[in-house]
Amino acid sequence: MNSADLQRAGWPGVLGSLWGQMCPKKNCASHRSMARLSDKATGAGIDVFFQSVDSSVLSLLVFAGMAAVAYADHLVAGVSLAYLYFLPLALSAFVHRLRTSMVLVLICAFLGDWFGPAEHGQWPHAARMVLALIGFTSVVLFVNRLTAQRAALGRVVQDQADELAKEMELAAEVQRRLLPSYPPSVPGFELAARMYPAKAVGGDYYDFMEMPNGKLGFAIGDVSGKGISAGLFMPAVRIALRANVSRAARVEQTMEMANRVMYELTDEERFVSLFYGVLDITSRHLCYANAGHHPPLLFRAHSREADWLETGGPVLGLLSDVRFESGSTDLLSGDLFVLYTDGVVEAHNPDGKEFSRHRLLAVVAAHSEVSAEELTRTIYSSVVDFSRKDRLEDDLTVVVLKAVSNTSD
Repeated sequence: MNSADLQRAGWPGVLGSLWGQMCPKKNCASHRSMARLSDKATGAGIDVFFQSVDSSVLSLLVFAGMAAVAYADHLVAGVSLAYLYFLPLALSAFVHRLRTSMVLVLICAFLGDWFGPAEHGQWPHAARMVLALIGFTSVVLFVNRLTAQRAALGRVVQDQADELAKEMELAAEVQRRLLPSYPPSVPGFELAARMYPAKAVGGDYYDFMEMPNGKLGFAIGDVSGKGISAGLFMPAVRIALRANVSRAARVEQTMEMANRVMYELTDEERFVSLFYGVLDITSRHLCYANAGHHPPLLFRAHSREADWLETGGPVLGLLSDVRFESGSTDLLSGDLFVLYTDGVVEAHNPDGKEFSRHRLLAVVAAHSEVSAEELTRTIYSSVVDFSRKDRLEDDLTVVVLKAVSNTSD
């Protein structure tokens, strides 16, 4: 057994290996017991081993080891095998309290004296007993100290893990509060939005901004990466966009100003894809600019055709001076406007295939009559069913605007 094997096996594997090398009787009961212990521990950590074996079984193994050593010592004449008691005593120090292990030290010393070779003088006999007690006690105290240190380290690690979990939950709560609690109520439209983070904190972003003159601003974005690093950067995206909405007259100007802010905040490896649109609620006219984000789907209810809104420019934060273009379109009754992040179309199934745009379009077309809220849930469940995985690969966000019947149509 090399050093890597010893590290994987933990103390039970070490004890079993030493026993195999030290015990002269390969077929005795003690050798077979410790061999089984070594085989069970090899290749697995001590945590997995002790969790899988009941403590009562380990206690029984300690006593069986002591009995096996005593029996082997009785069979061998002229040679003392009392040194083999170190092994069950070391295991006892792992399993039992110190008081119990010290009692077993006395028992092992007595068994070693009883079954070992007879001494012809009083002083050699006493010296052997004292040395046995000192040796057995040293082993028990040493292993017990290691066990106590390991338990203390486990408690420290658990406390740190609990503290980190609380901080993660707090960060997730702060992020949830930054996102809209619910979409605004807009005459002539149904609005719904959901974000499903892959981890406790996600890097996706969406927002609704009620503007003067009967207009509604909305956005969806995705910070590169995921987890805490992306989640901590998400509030900066929200601030950069909202701070410039009222200062710019057109959507492309808003994006250009937001890009300059993001460029100052990001490094070479961090960027943000963002779609920003302004909807005139009365006329149902939509102006938008797409900064490298997955193009939203505009599904036309009457023609059953799809438009993918791509007009805009590059992602935010990579270049300092960028010009954006704006696009525009009109929404008619029944039209569905679906915004999403890469967690939707880039989700993979076990065969490595992506959910893709055409599957998203198929889901939207098949459920075009349902409400915006129900369609949001349907898209999420369709992605989960397609991926057939216990957890999301990436943050998943869906925003749906549905134009409902209006007397002006």
